[in-house]
This record gives sequence, C-alpha cells and structure tokens, in this order.
Amino acid sequence: MTASSGSGRLSHGPLTLGLLLVACALLCAPAWPAGQTLTHEQLERLMKVIDKRGSRTKLPRSVASILELQPGQHTPDIKEAAYEDEQGYRHGFARLNDGSGYFMFRSGTSLGQVVYRVDSNLHLVKAARSLLKNGPLILLPEPEAQRELDDEFQGWSKVLSPSGPAIAPRPYPFKQPESAPLGPVIEPSPYPFKQPEPAPSGPATEPSKQSGAPKL
Repeated sequence: MTASSGSGRLSHGPLTLGLLLVACALLCAPAWPAGQTLTHEQLERLMKVIDKRGSRTKLPRSVASILELQPGQHTPDIKEAAYEDEQGYRHGFARLNDGSGYFMFRSGTSLGQVVYRVDSNLHLVKAARSLLKNGPLILLPEPEAQRELDDEFQGWSKVLSPSGPAIAPRPYPFKQPESAPLGPVIEPSPYPFKQPEPAPSGPATEPSKQSGAPKL
C-alpha cells in the first residue's frame, strides 16, 4: 500500500483492484454452471428432427408454473421430439415458442418424471421432479438438478451422434396408460347387427309328433 499525498490516508492501489476483481468473479458467476451439453451440430440435428417429425403437445399448467414459463413460451402448444431408452424411460426435447430456450423431460412408465427448463445456451434455469406418477412437482436443488441435466445431455448426445438411432417422436407422456397395449387398440364394437339366436326354452318337438289331423 502507498500513502496518498496531503491526507495521510492509505491508497490500496493495485491490490484493492485485484481483490475487487476476484470478488466480482466469485459473486457474478452463474448460479447454474453448464456441465455436459450438446454440440452445435447435435443441437442443429435435433432441431431438424423436431421441425420435420416432431409432435405438438400442451404442457400441463403445473409444469409451466413450477418452471416459471410465460404463456408466450409454451402456449398454445410446443413441438417436441422424444425417444425411449433401453430401460423404458422416455426423454423429450422441445424449443420454447419465443426462442428463449428449451423444455426437456424424462419420465418412466410407473415412476415420476423430471422436467427441465434451459436457456438458449443450454444452461439450466430450473428443474423439478415428481416422485410418483402424475404426482406433485418439487423443485430440485442446484447440484442435483445439474447432475440430472448432465445425464440427460449425455443420453441425447448418444442419440444425436452421426451413427445414433433415429428419434421416434412421441406425445408428451405426462399421463400414460397403466400398461401399453401389446397390439392395436381395439375400439368398442357398434351395436351388433347379428345377435346370437335365443336358446330354446325346452326340447324341440318333431313335426310328426305335433297334435293335429291323424295320419292316413
């Protein structure tokens, strides 16, 4: 430190400036640092899949609320692509309507789901989990949310690799049936035109044995 002229006060000089820069770097760091993510080429490929083969879906109000999505970001619906992994989990990715970021999810056939909101640079904004199927969503703490998102990006990165599998669009699986049908869905039959013959009330009688004129 050096003394300032005429006042007797100490001037901190470069040392103070250095400390301020360090403090700013610590305090101004993003709350949700980026970990695993998608490359620019992978994201472009995913957007092409969504544009050409994506399906339209509406987000439940509870999901939009906990992720703090504004109506202009997800209404009336969003266009998504999804795939199912080897364990039977479904993973979805959709671009928000205003271009501010993306919506992602992971859900199981019997357990709960995890939903994510990321910004345009794929940095995590918010994430929430439901422990039970169609149960209430709870915000995830930062470390857990980032780990979950890293795992999601790792899965998408494999799918979007040059030799990765094609992505089969699926509707948003917030409300799945209890068990997926093994074959085509059977619609209820209309009124049957051919009804079964009524069962006879007693033994049938032969015509020759019926009462009437005597035989000649």
